[in-house]
Amino acid sequence: MKKFTLASFNIGAASKMYNKYDPADLEAIADFIRGCGADVVSLQEVDCGCDRSAGVDMAKYISEKANYPYYHFITIRPFQNGLYGTAILSRFPITDKKTINYKVKVAKQGTSCGYVSVDIGGESVTIFNTHLSCESDAGNFDTMNCLDYELREYYSRRGRLLCCGDYNVSPSVVSDNIKWVKLANKDLHTYADRSIDNVLYTSGFEVSNVRIKDATADLISDHNMLLCTVSVL
Repeated sequence: MKKFTLASFNIGAASKMYNKYDPADLEAIADFIRGCGADVVSLQEVDCGCDRSAGVDMAKYISEKANYPYYHFITIRPFQNGLYGTAILSRFPITDKKTINYKVKVAKQGTSCGYVSVDIGGESVTIFNTHLSCESDAGNFDTMNCLDYELREYYSRRGRLLCCGDYNVSPSVVSDNIKWVKLANKDLHTYADRSIDNVLYTSGFEVSNVRIKDATADLISDHNMLLCTVSVL
């Protein structure tokens, strides 16, 4: 049975230590990720070439500094002469990757997801990443419905999957709206006293040792990192 460690981490656009972007903040995030022990890390609130973060490609920088040889940046929207989105870092080779734009009706934020398929010792494992809307309840529900559709479509064609993300709502709300998946995080606080970061998973996986790594005490981010051990069945 293949096992690996999966993490989900909202890095807050590397702007939490000084309330604005600073290269030291991004370096601290890379150091934190390098020391987390995860094989695959899904990141949210990632800038690529944006004015507010001095044009840096955060996913590329973190992948190099934290020793993850493979990564995929997932665009959510254009922002300040660059792109804003999410990313997935991997120690395993990426054999497939995709960015999916949601067919939203009301949401203006969190309007995409993406995935990578990685080769774990001959096993192909697909990991999605998303950051659902926080602009309103209607926006969040809109993006959650879109995510549900995309996950169902993939699962019906290709089977098992995992989905990391900042869902901006409690686990119970996710469970009420995406009923056919399991949730790794039931009550661990990842943002203040809220459990809004999660890993969804389907049959074909077992998830254990779900835990957090504190990133808020040193202002590395305003979110804690969520980690879990994934067994491929």
